[in-house]
Amino acid sequence: MKKNKIFFFVAALICFAFFAIPIKVFSEESIEVVFNDPFSKNQDPAIQDLILTTFEDAEERIYIAIYNFTDTTCRDALIDAVKRGVEVRLVIYSENADNRIIEDLKKNGIKIVKSQSEGLMHAKFIVVDYETTISGSANLTSGSFFYDNNFMILIHDSKVNKIFQEEFNEMFIEKKFGPTGHPTVPPTSITLKDGTKITVKFSPEDGVEKILLSLIQASQKSIDVLAYSFTSDNLGNALIDRYDDGVDVEVIFEEESSDQYGSEAAYLIRNGIPTYMDGLTDGLMHEKAMIFDESVVAAGSYNFTRAAETVNDEQILIIDNRKIADQFEEEFEKILERAN
Repeated sequence: MKKNKIFFFVAALICFAFFAIPIKVFSEESIEVVFNDPFSKNQDPAIQDLILTTFEDAEERIYIAIYNFTDTTCRDALIDAVKRGVEVRLVIYSENADNRIIEDLKKNGIKIVKSQSEGLMHAKFIVVDYETTISGSANLTSGSFFYDNNFMILIHDSKVNKIFQEEFNEMFIEKKFGPTGHPTVPPTSITLKDGTKITVKFSPEDGVEKILLSLIQASQKSIDVLAYSFTSDNLGNALIDRYDDGVDVEVIFEEESSDQYGSEAAYLIRNGIPTYMDGLTDGLMHEKAMIFDESVVAAGSYNFTRAAETVNDEQILIIDNRKIADQFEEEFEKILERAN
């Protein structure tokens, strides 16, 4: 187990530069991450509260891209937003679009677009007004909020907001899903007012796996992985190579997904990588994150799978922020304490 923090930043962070951008000063943090605790004796509302507060603060628009939506409290908050004049739009995976919650939203004037792709519309992000964005692993469901391990990342920055807005419009207006999407237009790497460097990428159009491979190969000390689903041979082999080179690699799998067809779990174990199964019994370890040298985090809806790379609509953030990295490390250790 790792006890000491190292002070190394992955200088070879992908093959694109970061740009210093003047940012409006907010009273809030530029970026923060919220995790829920499915082991709490009472249902932990942390993620739900973050989303509800953001909905309540919206003044002009709320754009949501989500795989699944069944939470009645979020439904009610969006209907309230419409009543006070906020424009609400929703993109949802087609097979999850025919339920009572979605019908209620339609009846209250919320415009909804169903995905049109062979893959999953698996993205999970929310664009609010012109400064605020939420991106993460949670769906708008009670399972995601209270029973599964999840995270959501809140960002206050107009340029990040614009990038997510453009991705949303691509699906909502242009009806482009999966491989038909446009590559993200630079600048995709942004420096927030607090010094955080953040890169926004979408799959499959932006080649996320190549970015993750670059980060794995550049890591010098440690790589920690939280994997709901992991079937990418390329990523598996890259982790093994770094482990053989002396890098401290640890992986926690969602147990129910660890034996799916093509899972890398058994392969990593055979090659000596410390590999664990989550300890949840009533929920899922639904997080998708990699932590590099305890300094840089890659996290979002993107599972480490062939489908996520080639056909699913996904989002991922590459975040260079020691505080955020520490919080993900704490979450990793917390899940590891209960893992098998």
